Amino acid sequence: MFPRQVSKRDTNEGGGDRAWPISERRYNAPLMRPRNGGRARLAIEGWGNSLMLSLAEARAQILERAEPGETIEVCLAEALGLVLAEPAVADVDLPPFDRAALDGYALRASDGRVETRLRVVGLHDDDECSELEISADEAAHVAPGDPIPWGADAVLRSDRIRPEPDLGPPRLVEVLEPVEVGENLVPRGHYLRAGTELAPAGARVRMAMVGLLAAQGCVHPVCYRRVRVAVFAVGDHMVGPGEAPVMHRERNAAGATVVAPCLRWGATAHDLGAIAEDDLDAALSRALTAPIVVVMGRSTSTLRRALLRAGVEPVISGVSIQPGSRMNYGVVVGPSGRVEHHVFHLPPSPIAALTVTSLLVGPLIARLQGGSAGPPPALRAVWTAPHRPTDDRLWAVPVTLAVDDQARLLATPIDYRGKDDLLGFARAEALALLAPKSGPWQGGEIVEVAPLGPWPPHDS
Repeated sequence: MFPRQVSKRDTNEGGGDRAWPISERRYNAPLMRPRNGGRARLAIEGWGNSLMLSLAEARAQILERAEPGETIEVCLAEALGLVLAEPAVADVDLPPFDRAALDGYALRASDGRVETRLRVVGLHDDDECSELEISADEAAHVAPGDPIPWGADAVLRSDRIRPEPDLGPPRLVEVLEPVEVGENLVPRGHYLRAGTELAPAGARVRMAMVGLLAAQGCVHPVCYRRVRVAVFAVGDHMVGPGEAPVMHRERNAAGATVVAPCLRWGATAHDLGAIAEDDLDAALSRALTAPIVVVMGRSTSTLRRALLRAGVEPVISGVSIQPGSRMNYGVVVGPSGRVEHHVFHLPPSPIAALTVTSLLVGPLIARLQGGSAGPPPALRAVWTAPHRPTDDRLWAVPVTLAVDDQARLLATPIDYRGKDDLLGFARAEALALLAPKSGPWQGGEIVEVAPLGPWPPHDS
């Protein structure tokens, strides 16, 4: 017997108020007892448990099954954004020698008495200043950052010394003010000593760290390898984005939509395109060479059976988010008992697929690349517009972001008509996560937002 259908209102953001049928057993449906030992049939039809998890619960279950992957030596220029698998350690002092802090004359502090005349050695722009040796009653001109000549222990500023009145570089200078030992110079090892830990294992290589690592010879840091993600869509009616969608066919827009956030999270992505159902086994075999597999398509018995044949063990069947609630997650466990592959089955809608990828696949990528096992840090903004209450799901509402004159981050919902309105959604810069059973929203509330890319954008 089919479950009785009831009428509920469409709660898609920006949608109309048309009625649509939902099964009473759509959420939290009890498991039916399989007949005739139909355990496989139950797994195929349910593909996991029957309870729809919250976003936090689903993310926790996914991350607890993830461990950082392989490590590899990479070129420093390519390590940006990767996580260090081994600590980076300084191999030389910084600076590696005593250097001048400003423009002036290097000398012995004991010779820096007022009215003392010193003989200038070396040339004004001499690159061999470090090979000079200062004797008594001698000085050498130095520029900021120049190494201090041997024998010198201070630098006298140029405005505190009087050169002899003559053409060309001065040969004699007169001291106008006394100088102390160590004055106006940066001693060797002032910033760090050899053996100092520059960054611990688990630290992400940031732009500001590159210069430090290069100065310490760490040009091939050991990092966690970038994770590879295999993506494909299922459906005999699907064609590639570059093909004409004729005879009731449609372009595979979800593939590129999933690849983009995976690249933003630092992964490498392999888009296998649109796959016919008859080719599912071969496609899954090819895709399961990657640690993460994202399959997009309708939940058919053919697809579920193919996943089971490929060894995918169901873990999650449904997450309480809108859009994207009808997603599945499973794993392939290797002979050692370790999870070797993470498999996501997402709805074919590009907007729903992007939502799930940003909120669940992205944190998994970060974890497999050595990141934290906890949830990503939350970014909060001020809500700016009226919005109707949410239902029992978390709503991922597309918004634009801005900063007001009080330096507050503002989230403004865009005008779009639901999960199929790609034109309206294209203006979104982030997803605002509105809690279940909350609202109505009037403006001024604090909401969590998940940016869909670098913000502010480069063209702003």
